Amino acid sequence: MNVYRLLRFIGIGRIPDSLKVFGVWLMYVSRRRMAAVFIDPVMACNLRCRMCYFSDPEKRASMSGTMADEELDQLERSMLPYAVKMQIGCGAEPTLYGRLVELVKRGKRCGVPYISLTTNGQLLASGRVRIGDLVEAGLDEITLSMHGTDARTYEYLMPGAKFEMLKKLISEIAEIRKRGLKLSVRVNFTVNNMNMRNLEGNGFWQLWDDAGILPDIVQLRPVQRIGDSDWSDFDLEPLKERFDATIGNVVRRCREEKIVCIAPTAAALDEVATDREAVGAIIEDVVYCYVSPGTVYKPDFDRLHDTFYTYNKKHHTGWHLFKTIFRRGRRSRPRGSKKLNYTVR
Repeated sequence: MNVYRLLRFIGIGRIPDSLKVFGVWLMYVSRRRMAAVFIDPVMACNLRCRMCYFSDPEKRASMSGTMADEELDQLERSMLPYAVKMQIGCGAEPTLYGRLVELVKRGKRCGVPYISLTTNGQLLASGRVRIGDLVEAGLDEITLSMHGTDARTYEYLMPGAKFEMLKKLISEIAEIRKRGLKLSVRVNFTVNNMNMRNLEGNGFWQLWDDAGILPDIVQLRPVQRIGDSDWSDFDLEPLKERFDATIGNVVRRCREEKIVCIAPTAAALDEVATDREAVGAIIEDVVYCYVSPGTVYKPDFDRLHDTFYTYNKKHHTGWHLFKTIFRRGRRSRPRGSKKLNYTVR
């Protein structure tokens, strides 16, 4: 079992907490790759999606910065050699970054097993960044944030985006697959009372059927408040009433096509904020590494001298993990970042 599969394995809720921590501790003491590196190389976005904080002028003005060359060098030295996954694009649009292809190449040069990009895809379709160049550089997965599957809904919810550009990008991905290049495609669709109709019938799938390809993973999440935004309708009652015809409809097609579907159950639609067990929080605090302009991992992380392992050695992480193996699980306070109650179908 490779490390990526092991990390997924130890995250399964049915596995005892002690075994989860033992797995992480074992990887740590054997100096195996275990860090999940999440990178926002530029703090900006080309769109003003109505459900996103980038639609709030004050929030948008407070977010700025682009990773400099020396920060790339530091990232390659301190984090990437220890990464089991590299996620580019977390809270901003990474295709605005001028060195995106180079960033992917650096990840592969450091041996990162899995590199993923989350994007609205508009600049990829425009040719500012070529999706083919990213795949040839080593990109393994693209996550498309798309919140509508017809032009009216898509362009209303994602101001600045053009539906024709989305279709163009999907066609380009189809061509890449025809060339024999591997690229996993994940769709991130935030469901609200306006776009839920796109999930009915064949509405969600028509774009993909027209291009002759299907996504590998479909992720459906109910809309939630993430700061001030243009969107103000967070009433989930209409979605509950039409759950089987909307989210349930997409889940059924995914099962038929053997597509991984990550979606809440009807009973869990309201449960967007959940407490995490203390053990889960401890594991995440060790392996989760967020990087953005001027920020790496933890507030006291020395970007010039620390690495993932030297930092954790200074903070006696191995000993803390070892003690946690024998500690009974308990609840911790919920974090500000809301984790949804997804079910993998």
